[in-house]
Amino acid sequence: MPSEERRKLTPSDVLSGTPQYPKEARTWEKILGDKEVVFQDKHVVVFHDPVDEQHESERIPGEIRCTLIVKDGVHSLMDLTITDENLSAHILHGIQQAAYALGLQNKGFEVRTHVYPPMQHRPELRIKIRSGKPPKPGVSGSL
Repeated sequence: MPSEERRKLTPSDVLSGTPQYPKEARTWEKILGDKEVVFQDKHVVVFHDPVDEQHESERIPGEIRCTLIVKDGVHSLMDLTITDENLSAHILHGIQQAAYALGLQNKGFEVRTHVYPPMQHRPELRIKIRSGKPPKPGVSGSL
């Protein structure tokens, strides 16, 4: 019995059209600007994020906020496929290396990203790395 060839599912298939981002994409160099780099390779860069976005909670003393960006213009986490295994490995490696450089393996951290509007405002894959802010009561439970 012949096998049917499966076509790749795209964001347009899921959303009934291309995602409409409220803001335009920027180059990774423009995003980085003069921010302090924590880790960088040919695919990703992780930098200290000195300015909080409007929707973020107030920073507490000692809290660490960094952002990983992909250099080659990947718009969203949903744009990565199994064939992007090399880039996916670089993203994971960038998160790990930034965590080691900042000593986060000793105190814990969270990794998060926004995917598609309304959560994601620009067609830029950005991954946030946060540490130093205690979880809200009842969120992490007792260990």
